[in-house]
Amino acid sequence: MATKFTQIIQASLLQPEMVSELDKFRREITVMFTDIRGSTAYFEKYGDIAGVMMVHQCTEIIRHQVEKHHGTFIKTIGDAVMATFEDCKDAVEAGIGAHLALKHRNANRPEQDRITIRIGLNYGPGIVKSNDVFGDVVNVASRVESVAQPEQIVISQSVNLKVTSLGLFKVQYLGRFSLKGKEGPSELFEVLWDETRDAVRPLAAHTVVSGGGVLALPKFKLQHLVAGASDKEWQLGKEMTLGQSAGEVTFPSDARMAPLHARFTSHAGQVCVEDLSNHGIFVRLVATYTLQDHDIILMGAEMMRFQESAEAVAAAAMTGTAIGKVSSLLQEPVAELLRIRPDGGEEGSRYPLNQEVVTFGRSGCTYDFSKDDFMSRTHARVYHRGENFFIEDCSRNGTYLKAQGKVPVPPGSTVIIGSQLFRVAQV
Repeated sequence: MATKFTQIIQASLLQPEMVSELDKFRREITVMFTDIRGSTAYFEKYGDIAGVMMVHQCTEIIRHQVEKHHGTFIKTIGDAVMATFEDCKDAVEAGIGAHLALKHRNANRPEQDRITIRIGLNYGPGIVKSNDVFGDVVNVASRVESVAQPEQIVISQSVNLKVTSLGLFKVQYLGRFSLKGKEGPSELFEVLWDETRDAVRPLAAHTVVSGGGVLALPKFKLQHLVAGASDKEWQLGKEMTLGQSAGEVTFPSDARMAPLHARFTSHAGQVCVEDLSNHGIFVRLVATYTLQDHDIILMGAEMMRFQESAEAVAAAAMTGTAIGKVSSLLQEPVAELLRIRPDGGEEGSRYPLNQEVVTFGRSGCTYDFSKDDFMSRTHARVYHRGENFFIEDCSRNGTYLKAQGKVPVPPGSTVIIGSQLFRVAQV
């Protein structure tokens, strides 16, 4: 693909004169991404018409706050909104305003009908046109937003430097996160806008390297789950090993477990799990996850490997070219999920990611798996922004990521080791 890609890009997308022309539009800008949490369940409960109306109402609430605070509403991408601001202060105020407006909307609604959003902000150089913006500032903004939980405003270090000196907002250090494409961990911060939520620490994203600066680091326990309930639990110290016959905790009757299978470690308020075997470990996603080339995902009974042409995706982001157009030029998808067997061998079924949002589930999705009883109606969605593809679990049964090396396990997440199911819980 690389040779074909290079030829096509040189001929049509990355002509020197085009790059030179784009550089004329480069300047500092603040980019906001918002995304609705709970829309999938809303669509399933109330139907497509009511769901579309709800998304429209939510989008208009955000649009009003963006324009009220001197921002530019750029576009919607599925349930997401992208906007820009000249001033970081205006962007933060718009984010707070959107959360407050949605809180008012939710006030008289039952818990299951409430709609919330997550917000991410980044400031930096981008290629800014009248109706769009692209470049690294967009890529980082989308990664920052993926870290946020519902009703959070997460900001990059560049935004934090701009707003903390103003003394207008209550900002706390969220932690150091591994953001795709960035060397070393990135420090992220949260703008606190609701005093009733300040004491509630949300689940950490899967990209966290170390948590916020709390005085007392949390302690954790590992729970063994049977039929959804804990039948045994162990305190997690600095290290704990599990296996069929070796390790501190053993499961002799589990034929799917390696003699020494997994190691859990806890350090600086973060639990990680490491695969010590070739059998595999799967960690349930509790937050939006940035897909990496060759990641293996378990949805229902379907195991799939993500693969992409990083060059093609980067070129599309640099020039503002739609993923679908680049795929058409290449005559093959720039990214896809490939169905594989448990041993890693290919099964042949391919699921191109040629749209901004692609859904997987039992029915009514981009890709349906009607015979998979472990799939939810809408099980997961994969969406594209900037240089990244993100996956978000929308199911009851969970979407799992195969551990590659040592990976974080957010509190509340479950882990599959052999035939056993475990949950990491905060004490």
